[in-house]
Amino acid sequence: MVCNDLAIANSSMGRYKEVSGNLDHVGRGGRLYFARVSCGHLREGLRGIQDIRGHRSLRALVESCTEGAQTAFADLCECLDGGKEHDDFKRCIGSVRNKVSFHYDEDGIEWALKCRAQGSNSGTSSMIAGEDIHSTRFEFADDLVDTLVCRKFWGIPADVDLRAEADRIADWCFRKTLRFLEFGQDFVPRYLEKHGILQ
Repeated sequence: MVCNDLAIANSSMGRYKEVSGNLDHVGRGGRLYFARVSCGHLREGLRGIQDIRGHRSLRALVESCTEGAQTAFADLCECLDGGKEHDDFKRCIGSVRNKVSFHYDEDGIEWALKCRAQGSNSGTSSMIAGEDIHSTRFEFADDLVDTLVCRKFWGIPADVDLRAEADRIADWCFRKTLRFLEFGQDFVPRYLEKHGILQ
């Protein structure tokens, strides 16, 4: 399920990258949304990685996978408790999942409102009323989420190029998604075949 959801979220995000011109505001909002959703699904998927790592026969099945899938699994295991990327995963992906993917954290939104009101972020926020609901966008809501994620969760300081650093972190998150898909597309069919579910 996680592989399916991640694949859909990331292909949808790709479609929103192609949106431009008069609907650029919708494209940005779509990209932000599917990035948040991807973080949520990836966080859920990491529970499966933890279960596999702690299960002797499943771990043995990992060892029968391709080298690429094994490397992807090992990379994802570094995001678990005790792994060298656990803190980064928790900060970059876990916080997004817990606070803005599937839930709207009121304290976080209030923090972002105050941050923007104090002028911590340059520019103004707006709303674009389009011809229909599909082209109408409350950009100020996207700006609040962007401020919350970039400044509070990811801790990007004010003296750093916000977009460049946010893109760097988002790319790190995207690589974890690719690792999950790479592992899943090899491991899952092997598991199903071993147990006679897949012929």
